Amino acid sequence: MARALVTGANGFLGRYVCRELRRQGESVVCLSRSAHSQQGETVVIPEKPSADDLLKIIERTQASMIYHLAGTSQMSDVPALYQANVFFAEALLTAAANSLVRPGILLIGSAAEYGTPVSSDMTCREGDVCRPVSSYGISKLAQTYHGLAAARGGLDVTIARLFNPIGVGSPACTALGSFVGQIAAIKGHAGTLKTGSLDAVRDFIEVAEAARVIVELPRLKAAHGDVVNVCSGVGTKLENIVSSLMKVSGAEVMLLKEDFRRGTSDLNMVVGSNARLRELGLEVALPDFEAIMREMLAAERSNSQSVLK
Repeated sequence: MARALVTGANGFLGRYVCRELRRQGESVVCLSRSAHSQQGETVVIPEKPSADDLLKIIERTQASMIYHLAGTSQMSDVPALYQANVFFAEALLTAAANSLVRPGILLIGSAAEYGTPVSSDMTCREGDVCRPVSSYGISKLAQTYHGLAAARGGLDVTIARLFNPIGVGSPACTALGSFVGQIAAIKGHAGTLKTGSLDAVRDFIEVAEAARVIVELPRLKAAHGDVVNVCSGVGTKLENIVSSLMKVSGAEVMLLKEDFRRGTSDLNMVVGSNARLRELGLEVALPDFEAIMREMLAAERSNSQSVLK
């Protein structure tokens, strides 16, 4: 049975990737800073794991593949941001390079690495010059550079540049996570949804679809040593998704836009090209936003009732 190490297994994306790996019959070992992981077999790692720490884990578990999903988008503490998004990955790459096992590595990148689109059609392609506009985007691009350097050194490294995953479990710090939480908290048949601007256009993908592609991507030799967008190639205005959320809520929801509410990026449009992904024989299905909003809202309401009991 194939064995995979997964960092960030307790996170939003990590839970879906672990589920997909197990669905396909793989053994999963989670690297976590907590012994109370809900994802099965877990190896506890230090707050700042060194290459030596990680080398011992790789050798002990004999994992053939590492899915490095750990990271943060919280930009209030830049040193912590770099520890999570750059130094951890660099230590993992060094450990894998020094290991006799020589596992493959999948690094999760971000659409934030692109920054302002450079092409006239506002579509982000893997060969574009990256011009990130946030500390988060800069840190993820630094991780990508470390991964590409390790690939040139002989490691099987694949970088999945992920666009905007949504679904049950979306963190409250994300726009949709916040909106779903607000509507789930409405008492009675009417309430208010507080948002910032809803004009942003993003390449949203269902998180389970993202997990499926992420698991498959490093199995393709042609993707090794390369950056591949994990996206649908289609942009959707945030306002349209919020309309779907309000429609399925069953409540009369008044929208209150507040200028001080802002996301992690002021870019109006971030949409990826999926041409490279399709060349590799993979494709992300277009999301059914109404169904996703219904599932997210039902899950949030269920969680809220469980807390109250």
